[in-house]
Amino acid sequence: MMRADQASKGEVLIVEDTPASLKLLSDLLTEAGYHVRQAPNGELALWTAQSRPPELILLDVRMPGIDGFEVCRRLKASPDLRHVPVIFLSAQHDTDDKVRGFALGGVDFIAKPFQAEEILARTDAQVRLGRAQQALAAERESLERRVAERTAELASLAVSLEAEVERRRANEDALRLASQVFSAAQDGIVITDAAGNIVATNPAFSTISGYAGEEVAGRHVTSLHTVQRNAAVYEGMMRSLASHGHWSGELLAVRRNGATYPGLLSVSSVAGAGGVVENYIVVIMDITERKAEQHLIDFLSYYDALTGLPNREQARRDFGEALAARRDGQCVAVLCLDLDRFKSVNDSYGPLVADQALKAVARFLRGCVREGDVVSRQGGDEFLVIVPDDARCSATIAIADAILGGLRDGLQIEGQTISLSTSIGIAVSPGDGDTLDELLRHADTALYRAKETGRDSYAFFTERMDADLRGKLAMQAQLRGAILHPGRGEFAVHYQPQVCLRTGAMLGAEALLRWDNPVLGKVPPNRFIPLAEEYGLTNAIGVWVLETVCAQIRQWRDEGLGQVKVAVNLSGSQFAHDSTVPVVEGLLRRHGIAAASLGLEITEGTVMGDPDKAVEALRRLKDIGVAISLDDFGTGYSSLAYLKRFPIDVLKIDKSFVDDVTAKASDAAIALSVISLAHNLNMRVIAEGVETREQVDFLAAHGCDEMQGYYYSRPLEAAAFTTLLRHKRPLQLSDT
Repeated sequence: MMRADQASKGEVLIVEDTPASLKLLSDLLTEAGYHVRQAPNGELALWTAQSRPPELILLDVRMPGIDGFEVCRRLKASPDLRHVPVIFLSAQHDTDDKVRGFALGGVDFIAKPFQAEEILARTDAQVRLGRAQQALAAERESLERRVAERTAELASLAVSLEAEVERRRANEDALRLASQVFSAAQDGIVITDAAGNIVATNPAFSTISGYAGEEVAGRHVTSLHTVQRNAAVYEGMMRSLASHGHWSGELLAVRRNGATYPGLLSVSSVAGAGGVVENYIVVIMDITERKAEQHLIDFLSYYDALTGLPNREQARRDFGEALAARRDGQCVAVLCLDLDRFKSVNDSYGPLVADQALKAVARFLRGCVREGDVVSRQGGDEFLVIVPDDARCSATIAIADAILGGLRDGLQIEGQTISLSTSIGIAVSPGDGDTLDELLRHADTALYRAKETGRDSYAFFTERMDADLRGKLAMQAQLRGAILHPGRGEFAVHYQPQVCLRTGAMLGAEALLRWDNPVLGKVPPNRFIPLAEEYGLTNAIGVWVLETVCAQIRQWRDEGLGQVKVAVNLSGSQFAHDSTVPVVEGLLRRHGIAAASLGLEITEGTVMGDPDKAVEALRRLKDIGVAISLDDFGTGYSSLAYLKRFPIDVLKIDKSFVDDVTAKASDAAIALSVISLAHNLNMRVIAEGVETREQVDFLAAHGCDEMQGYYYSRPLEAAAFTTLLRHKRPLQLSDT
């Protein structure tokens, strides 16, 4: 019966407790030609794997019950499953998790949200590597079995020949059989007399050595030199022959054309009547292929297959040697490198060029370091440099500067110059730790800080960074809990009124998210919103806000307060998500509210990542009647060409321009320019952060359509805003 993996690219077990992720991975790998089995939890994963071991396991780290780390530990404890490679799936960028996963035997980590190209590339690589290792193991077992069989065969032959010599070739039939075996043997056989002169060779000997039988007949066997002309080895051979009648060992032999090859040599003595040695039988096996296969296995165990750099295991050995050689007053620096936005190279040029780019980076890094320094590829676009240095880290700083400058200048890849940049985190022993795991963890923290401060730079680890990172991780855990358990009521939507500057009437509101956590207290949006962006949580938060606002609009309508228009902010990642437009359409239908009641606010940076896709999404939203506001206009790209393309209804003047609009001529000029530009493009203008009467009068006098800010009202909870709607308090405007 044919197994599934015989009719596909391979068999993969996906262990994932999130149904959507499980289906996504399953569909992706099935379409790529893999036979996929699924397990929604750790217990079922272990049972499924034991029933029939797969070729690869994609294993979620965070699962209820048995988590991914425990599943991996049990898999590696099973003799039938320990060879199955495990790739961990994790939404967290946690070095401790990675260290723990690799210590348990995991081969790789894939971060959520998934990238299809990354999933397929890493799955293909691990399945191919696994099959290659199995094939090499099988071939090695076959070679060892052949050696054993041939050794037994030759031993039998030796006994037979000895018997034939003792009987003086009395049995011609046995002699004929021995002659046939001698000629048909696949290993080279040389027979000498007692003095070591060659009396016979078989055809396999000529094939292996290049010498014809008649060419070596009568020559002493030592004329067929080996590279290892070691007198001690020769003396040991003769002692073994004298005492045991046999010797075997591995030697580097020479062919007739001068080429060398590894050979497995076996020498046996044949005694005649009275126990006197009459002949020697030399059997030689060419083990070049077996050596090459073993070399490949050894290489893949300690070196990266793509770049040829040392891998994580070899880097650990090299670090230990560097640490042992460290003298007083010296240090060992560990530099963690992560190429900035390398995914864009893969997206723009394709995976083949991306691989060539990684090779070019590897060559470049080797050229930046000194002899004795170590450059290692840790996986993906992550590299590691180990530098023995003085106490001031002079060489470390020079190497980091050379790496940053050289990558900015660009690398020649496939006939074109591609400019790259990297972020570097540096940890130093002994100050930051004495183990590679400690230094990697601290260097990764410093790398994170380098990326936070703008990328294309390096940062040394400090204790403050470690404390900051722990604080961010703690906040991220609380934020994730608030998202997963909305019933705890940690999130709330506040509403800031928007007022007409012509009539003073309140026209609607902007929805603003607030977070009150029982552990952290009230967390400002400028702290938790960037964190949500970083950890890929903004889409879930954004859907909750949209759901809450739509339900509130419906409630106000049911209470007889009319059609209240509310604007909701969309993050960049939420806007780029393909499901955003269908989600908005579904919420409007489910709550039975008009599309005109909902406005969406985006920033310039939100739409600039993929302008063509942004235009399409904005037009779909406009088609269903949703109004679009461009927030913080003037603080980002401010491209008039793009502004003309985007179907925008409202421009919002950023608070930074409103603050000094009555005191600084430059801010006043910017505000007036935005108002004029918007009106010329048939857009309305809303000023944010209006806090004084002077600002209100200036904006109203110069044609600004609406305002929001503390002068009229702070953001209000839903109940307080409902009260404001009932009383219909107008803004008092000056007579002009």
